[in-house]
Parts: sequence; C-alpha cells; structure tokens
Amino acid sequence: MRKPLRTGVAVLGLTAAVVVGAATSAAARGGNGDVWVGTSTQNLSGSIYWWPSGSNHGGMEVSGTLSDTAADSNSVKALAKVSGYGYTTIGDSSGGSGSSVWVDRVIYDPQATYVTYGWVQTCRYNSWGTDNCATEYMTR
Repeated sequence: MRKPLRTGVAVLGLTAAVVVGAATSAAARGGNGDVWVGTSTQNLSGSIYWWPSGSNHGGMEVSGTLSDTAADSNSVKALAKVSGYGYTTIGDSSGGSGSSVWVDRVIYDPQATYVTYGWVQTCRYNSWGTDNCATEYMTR
C-alpha cells in the first residue's frame, strides 16, 4: 500500500508537467505590426503586414533587417511560408559577424484570395547544412 504522501507527490508532479507544457507551447503572433525572429546568432527585426483580399494576392509581407551576429563565417537566411507551401528564402547574408541586409517580400498562395497563416524563420548555415533556426508562427 502506498503512503498518502507519495500519491500527493505524484499528482503534484503531473500537475507541474501539465503547467510546464502549457507554458512552453507557442502562441501565434497575430495581426500587422512589429516582429522579431531569431537567436543569439541571427535575427530578423522588422514588421509583418497582411494584405487585404484583392491586393498583393492577400499575402503576408515580411520586411526588416536580417542580421548576422556571430563571428563564425557562417551565413544566415530569412525564410517565410504560408500554409500549404514550403519555405522561400526572402533574404540572406553571407558577410559574417555584424553584417545585415534589408528584406522585403510578399509571400502568398496564388490560388487563394488571401492567406490566413504564415511562418517566418531565421537560420544559420554552415558547411554541413542548417546549424540552428528560430521560427515564428503568424496569423492574420
């Protein structure tokens, strides 16, 4: 027979696990406005604009500065996609630490009047492929 204290500890552990899981789930960033996507080695600081139906295919416009902040000679890329499509490179910087480049691109679904969801990502690339990425989920 288990002691009541052990049962209480098990329930507390399960509750803590549920709370931690809820705290780490990603919430969508909604609407037009400022956005920052990145890590300690690369980031995109800019804005998101959702075009209305009938203008620019109702797409998601991503604009801002893509910065490479690590002195490791690896390149960084900004990528974006809308639901149903793969990532498209919207900007890249291969200058190394301290370099930055302006990014401005509308991502859309050519078969729809407007898009509802999108993702923006920054990634660092080394000679073996992707080193690390940061992703932000966007909604209209």
